[in-house]
Amino acid sequence: AYLLVDEAHSLGVLGDHGRGLAEEVGVESDVDFTVGTFSKSLGAIGGYCASNHPELDLIRYANRPYVFTASPSPSIVASTRKALALLRSHPELRHRLWEHSRRLYSRLAALGFSLGPEPSPIIAVRLADREQTLAMWCMLLERGVYVNWVVPPASPDGSSLLRCSISAGHTPEQIDAIGDAFENMLKKLPAKPLKNC
Repeated sequence: AYLLVDEAHSLGVLGDHGRGLAEEVGVESDVDFTVGTFSKSLGAIGGYCASNHPELDLIRYANRPYVFTASPSPSIVASTRKALALLRSHPELRHRLWEHSRRLYSRLAALGFSLGPEPSPIIAVRLADREQTLAMWCMLLERGVYVNWVVPPASPDGSSLLRCSISAGHTPEQIDAIGDAFENMLKKLPAKPLKNC
């Protein structure tokens, strides 16, 4: 059996050097294939499958998306390489990201929102109802806060989500402003949620 680890959400976030979950738990040498995306912590587009394993060629030749995709543009390659270099040379970015994530998570939990089990750079606010989710999304947008809203069938367990994506580029004041927007929204949420915005 081979071990493949998807580091899409953990590259640049977990591990002493930001290499991801396998580094975080100390199993990098046990991993045969590592896959991920450039669209999360690196701010680009595209993805990768990396390995020193001799079977990597088999994956490349049998993988239709890989075989039939276009090569990334030079600007994407350059920006991805620069982002990787910044992650390597500035570990304080990862620490700042976690500070921001814990700060907002604590604030939303104190307000009584149902959240995922622990802080992460993507904080999911769980809501029971699609209409309420849309109404809250609209109210946040009016307050200058953009979050992604996710509803069934794209969300787990039939719940609806507001997904807050936190960045090391945010300031503590911006994180507090996001918390303030959620708090103010709770005070003004109509009994019958808005249908559209």
